[in-house]
Amino acid sequence: MTITTARTDEGLLIITLNEPARRNPVGHAARLDLLAQLAMAEADDSVRGVVLTGAGGHFSAGGDIRDQGERSMAAHRDRFATIRDLVLRMVRLSKPLVAAVEGWAAGGGFALALACPTIIASRQARFTASFTRIGLIPDMGMLATLPARVGAVRARQLLLDNRVIEGPEAQAMGIADHLCDPGQALEIAVATARQQADAAPLPRQFIIDWFARDVAAALDYEQTIQPGLLNSQDAAEGRAAFRDKRAPRFRGV
Repeated sequence: MTITTARTDEGLLIITLNEPARRNPVGHAARLDLLAQLAMAEADDSVRGVVLTGAGGHFSAGGDIRDQGERSMAAHRDRFATIRDLVLRMVRLSKPLVAAVEGWAAGGGFALALACPTIIASRQARFTASFTRIGLIPDMGMLATLPARVGAVRARQLLLDNRVIEGPEAQAMGIADHLCDPGQALEIAVATARQQADAAPLPRQFIIDWFARDVAAALDYEQTIQPGLLNSQDAAEGRAAFRDKRAPRFRGV
């Protein structure tokens, strides 16, 4: 099972990315499961908020490399339609949505955390973009959600150089809203979601909508560009280099 869920007594839904042996990759199946759970949470009045976390000491190591092979452009675009629905659901969810990040949040895992309006991170959390390492542009709305947190100039550099951002630096630059001791991210995230759920819902929705206004444009852009990149020779080389644990040899084709 790619995700598991649990309910708290306070009406919070905890969604766990649950493939710890592979550091919880966010493949197409996981995205579909997550979308279904968020749609349910939105419609269910008994759900007051949502916490998203990962099993086994990591949030998510990113997209499932085994799920990124060459496909028809139509098939790729259909998958990106799911990504668009998922990310817009996350950034505009009418109820609190809090990410609890322990360990790695890399690539698509980083983007998934950024789609949550609130991020609680362990001091040992590690964030990295890493998309260009496999010949791709950032997706899952990251071209909008990262600069919204850290500013355009800093975001551009982080997306290009793929350096690792440790928990304390992530908080200092605005990626993480709150820092906690290792192993405490889920507990703090649940408490944060519970507190946010007590606030007036209508003003919250208008504020969330305002800050989500640029995300749709980023998703439209990536849905146009990324399918072609996924079928490129450089992306194939990036996947092969990842599997072989070597540096890729990109040729711009």
